[in-house]
Parts: sequence; structure tokens; C-alpha cells
Amino acid sequence: MTDPAAEWTTVEWTMEQFDTEQMARRSLVWFAVGGLVFAALAIRPALLHDPFASLGNLVPFAGLLVAGTLAALVVHEAVHGLVMARYGARPQFGVGMMQGTVPYAYATSPGFRYTRRQFWWVAMMPTFVVNALLAVLVFTLPWGPYLVLPAAFHLSGCIGDWMILRMVAEHPEGTLVEDTREGVILHVPPTP
Repeated sequence: MTDPAAEWTTVEWTMEQFDTEQMARRSLVWFAVGGLVFAALAIRPALLHDPFASLGNLVPFAGLLVAGTLAALVVHEAVHGLVMARYGARPQFGVGMMQGTVPYAYATSPGFRYTRRQFWWVAMMPTFVVNALLAVLVFTLPWGPYLVLPAAFHLSGCIGDWMILRMVAEHPEGTLVEDTREGVILHVPPTP
């Protein structure tokens, strides 16, 4: 990307500006929606294999709850990174705390500027890929019902990406988006 002209404005948005209460409410709604959708997908394997037939099955359930949630998070960030790399960025990964209370994982590419369309794909691809993968696993594997909660957690966690995209969409076409560890920097062209 070329550097924006001097008359462009720069808008910096950080995780500290997130309305965490609104994010929590939306996340709970999407957790409920995801729980219903993924539970419906789990009916088939549950009827065929009855994974909850004994108390001994609670151990793998607890293990898959934790492992499935962590795996979905890792794959989510990896997908962000793959799309970033596809556009020529060099992704970096890590974890942080939003407003000192909400943990989050991130993939970022400081210094690289995406078009709004490119950034949309960077932000949305994990929603499509990881949720589709989880839906297939829940529906087809004998222990798929154990992945309902990790899948619902993942869907609800996508809300952060969606809220950032909503903020980016409020800026005009031609805006360039720089993804940083703390949030995004928008390079906004002058209005004609």
C-alpha cells in the first residue's frame, strides 16, 4: 500500500474504547443463538451414539469443553493470520486484557494497511471458516455433542471482530485500515 497523502486524517481506535457491557450483551445473545443451532446439529450424533449414556462420559465432555474452546480460539486467530499473509502482511499473535478485565487473543499486522474490503475478509473469515468447521464436527462425529458449548463460545467470541467492522464501516470508501495490537488505525481520505 502507498502512504496516504498528507491531507488524509488518521483515526485511532483502541480496545479501551469498546463498550464492554454492550459487547457482553451481544455476546450472550450470540452464545444463545449458537447454542441452539449447534445443539440442533448435535441431535443426530447424540441419537446414534448416546455420548451422555454414563457418568464416565462427563470426563471427555469436560476435556473437550476446554480443549475444543482453546482449539477454536487458536484456529480462529490462525485464520486471521492466513488471510493477513494472503494480502502480504506479516501477522503477529498474542493475548491481552481489554480494559484490564476481558482476556482476548489477537492476530495483528502493525504497519500494514488494508483496504476496507481486505480488512472485512481478514475480520470475517474466522467467523465463516471456524463456525463451518465446528458445525461439521458437531454434526458428524460421535462425540460431536461435546463440542456444542465450544462452538457456541466461539460464535459469541466473534462479536469483537464484528464490532470493529461496524466501526470501520462508518468511514468512507477508500479508508485504509491498519490492524494493531491495541486496535485499529484508520487512514481516512479527504472528502471531495
